[in-house]
Amino acid sequence: MVSRSTDLEGAITLVQAALDLRPPGHPKRSTSLHLLALCLSNRFDENGHVVDLERAITTARDIVDLLASGHPYRDYSLNSLASYLHKRYLKMHKTVDLLEAITPEQAALDLRPPGHPK
Repeated sequence: MVSRSTDLEGAITLVQAALDLRPPGHPKRSTSLHLLALCLSNRFDENGHVVDLERAITTARDIVDLLASGHPYRDYSLNSLASYLHKRYLKMHKTVDLLEAITPEQAALDLRPPGHPK
């Protein structure tokens, strides 16, 4: 039986290979970056290695930079960044991470006013 961590390592390898096929400027690059950040965050959850969370945060920032204002997934990307920063706060107990998480979360909320379907 294949372990969850083996599956996760395989997923990270495949997503990184997909990124090679979606270089900067490719319209679907943000999708591969999102999957990579999610896998890295999940691997952090498994092993507690902060380096994985650091890479997830950096990758999430890259996604936010790629998705211009008005992009339909910008709110989700901002929310993901805030989530990874919050996760790092929970691990490292650095208030700066919690404070930094507020900015993208507020920006995501601003994109989803009351009555928004998401």
